[in-house]
Amino acid sequence: MLILTCPGQLQRLEEALRRSLPTTLPVLGTVMTVARGNPAAHEVLVDSWPHFGVVLTRLRPEEHRDPRDFYTNQLTVYYRDEGAWRALLGGTQVVGWTRAFQMQGMQEGMYEAVREAADAKGLRLE
Repeated sequence: MLILTCPGQLQRLEEALRRSLPTTLPVLGTVMTVARGNPAAHEVLVDSWPHFGVVLTRLRPEEHRDPRDFYTNQLTVYYRDEGAWRALLGGTQVVGWTRAFQMQGMQEGMYEAVREAADAKGLRLE
């Protein structure tokens, strides 16, 4: 996964996400926040650039203070490619499965993919 920090990249991503509203709304809000000063200390990750299949936002790892705080450890996601999303969940450390978190997204199949990944890791999902 690539972390986008360049204002130009964030602007371009924001424009792409606006074209897919309302599905992109949760992740677009965080991208806009990061592009405008990032007071919440989040980061924007994409699987590839500029032709992304998955966008995920999360709190910067160094900002995690309480591994049990699912409200602070919030992720938002939008994907164009469900296969890329499932691969990300199963094969990377992008999602910190060792701490409590909540994931927000508005796409069909998102919850099922997260549940399957959690089941495969032997974790309980609420």
